[in-house]
Amino acid sequence: MRAWIRPQRGPATNLQLSTTHPTPPPPPPSSPDVLIRTSHVSLTFNTEMLMNLIPSTPLTRPWIPEIEFSGEVIAAGDNAPPEVREPGTHVIGFQSILGYATGRGVLAEYIRVPGTHLARVDPGVDMAAVSGINGAGSCALKMCRRAGVREGHVVLVNGASGSVGSVLVQLCKVRGARVVGVASGGNEEMVRGLGVDEFIDYRKHDSLPEYLASQYGDKPFDFVLDCVGTQALYVNSPAYLKAEGAVINIGFLEGIAATTLHVLANQFLPTWLGGVPRRYITFSTPPTRDAAIYLAKLVEEGSIRIPVDSVFDMEDVVAAYERVATKRARGKVVIKVRRD
Repeated sequence: MRAWIRPQRGPATNLQLSTTHPTPPPPPPSSPDVLIRTSHVSLTFNTEMLMNLIPSTPLTRPWIPEIEFSGEVIAAGDNAPPEVREPGTHVIGFQSILGYATGRGVLAEYIRVPGTHLARVDPGVDMAAVSGINGAGSCALKMCRRAGVREGHVVLVNGASGSVGSVLVQLCKVRGARVVGVASGGNEEMVRGLGVDEFIDYRKHDSLPEYLASQYGDKPFDFVLDCVGTQALYVNSPAYLKAEGAVINIGFLEGIAATTLHVLANQFLPTWLGGVPRRYITFSTPPTRDAAIYLAKLVEEGSIRIPVDSVFDMEDVVAAYERVATKRARGKVVIKVRRD
């Protein structure tokens, strides 16, 4: 089968398309696994970082990238969940974090994963769009639930045009919150189409925190949901965030090292030593099946949609990663794996 492989540690330009990679065998009858013919794979923003960090060892070679996908059931073991056993069933799914880290990613024509990593979707859904539910969708849902967003809340979503932010805006609206979205002016139409109540073009302001303080100081936010990772947004948050509110951040705009230092200071530095008198929350966001099932239902009902920036053919994966690297993608960058 065809699969994209990282032969050695390094950037996405090192990736090679193999046409002879072994196809996973069908699961035996007693197995909980499911063999999937991949339809689409949604690229994640941290893949290039992992390709540069994870060493090339016998345990991680060959290393296949990516974690979330859509596809069709080919065969299943008897211990897989009943709803994802029938051949031909359309599903969305994800690889485990351990499997992903050790190179058993999903950017391949066939994938074998536990049935507990799959959720059934209606045949009529856009398979390119739903391939991005597990990563961006699970992350957005966890942010929304961790904040406890509800009717009457006013929230700021920084990075509202990105893969996570675009879903987060919609989930907050589903819960009845008022949403102020931050993105570049070129994405205003797209973000307004997601349902934001107010739009802020960060490029029009030399200092976004100063602008927020001037406009929202007398009507502060209940939560600041940062999908970008802007440290200044937290440092200055007392000027526009309620005392009982919180900044929830999942972004790495300033790099891993700087972000790690910021997280430690933001969470543990006491106010008498200069700490910010507002809660700061961050967490890992591995996909979950329960989140996928819930989000798939919202998609099928038309309550939310997963925005797709672009769809690349299987042969054009390196160009797709270049698009992700621009940080200007309006939603998910997706690879079409299946052959028509």
